[in-house]
Amino acid sequence: MVNQKVLESVRGQLVRRMEDLRDTVSRTAVRMKAAPDNLADFLDQAATEHDRALELTIRVRESHQIREIQEAILHIDRGQFGVCVRCGKAISQKRLLLAPMSRLCTPCKEKTELH
Repeated sequence: MVNQKVLESVRGQLVRRMEDLRDTVSRTAVRMKAAPDNLADFLDQAATEHDRALELTIRVRESHQIREIQEAILHIDRGQFGVCVRCGKAISQKRLLLAPMSRLCTPCKEKTELH
């Protein structure tokens, strides 16, 4: 199991990352609302639409990451952090430090990647 000091550190990192992502999503929404919708030049309009689509794709990924972070924080708060959701065994501390949103131990993760 993960010791309390490491849990507090990981939780703090997750909270900061979530706040950064939320700030980015918020700034993007403000920027997209302020951008002109009707550009006179067809090429400018096409480039703007492409940029918006790319920006939205990135924000969707970040929103998904926010949900994963929230789940990891919830697992920490409930004392379930570091337990594989598939087999119930402990996830290595090394793996959790590298990827704190991991919900599977290395063997279970490898099995899912094979299928």
